[in-house]
Amino acid sequence: MKILITGVNGLVGNSLFKLLENSNHEIFPSSRSFEGLAKYKVDITDRDEVDSFFESFSPDAVINCAAMANVDLCEEDRELCWKVNVQGVQNILSACERYDTHLTHISTDYIFDGKKESGIYQENDNPNPLGYYAESKLEGERVILDGSVSHSILRTILVYGKHNKPNIVTFLKSALEEGKNVNLVSDQVRMPTFVDDLSRACISASEKKESGVFHICGPEQMSYLDIGNRIAEYFSFDKGLINHVRTKDLNQKAKRPFRTGFDLQKSKDKLNYITTKFEDSLKLIF
Repeated sequence: MKILITGVNGLVGNSLFKLLENSNHEIFPSSRSFEGLAKYKVDITDRDEVDSFFESFSPDAVINCAAMANVDLCEEDRELCWKVNVQGVQNILSACERYDTHLTHISTDYIFDGKKESGIYQENDNPNPLGYYAESKLEGERVILDGSVSHSILRTILVYGKHNKPNIVTFLKSALEEGKNVNLVSDQVRMPTFVDDLSRACISASEKKESGVFHICGPEQMSYLDIGNRIAEYFSFDKGLINHVRTKDLNQKAKRPFRTGFDLQKSKDKLNYITTKFEDSLKLIF
């Protein structure tokens, strides 16, 4: 199968590349420029460039990892956010429809407001985005759902893993190892997702051509404070470096949901999804 990976230099794209490079699939790692792992230039906001790639290679599947995911920056530059997260998705969808290509697209828990008491959301729960990033990602989902292409939308939560750019886990490990103080909130609770678990789910969805929305995350609910404490415990770092704060203390531009987690049963049944325990993922990353 010929698989186009967009946004290959990001955390998820990088993981996908490493999992697929020695597989039986022919992969086309792409980005908006010829940098890093990208062997093909596919800027999803450029419809002509997307169309040109499809005309040349006719992929069987696309795994769309390209997104503008900095939630605060999305509040500042709404035009670019919409261009990438909505118009870019429309460009990919249009090409997929013409070439009968399966589209696997990564979305987010931020489409929910986090007000559900349990914090555990199912795929059919009603969304209520709190910020512009979340609105753009929800609209990207709607673009796909309103189209006619075979598709898998994988919503995920706080993805972490090995990468050259910092994410929540690599940042905290580095900071605590260097003896730096960190501020972590206890009132934002997530189910952090090990990137390789998400990547395997993307591959499974593409191979099976499972159509629909799927929830992908880790097995445990943890606050950011919990994440920091568990990293400190695992590596025997000084927990005294961790400052307990509340969301209101951070003055973040974008609103975040306070509590999100996912019911994973559908993904386990349809995609054979398997989660990695947090401490086990630390062994694999470091």
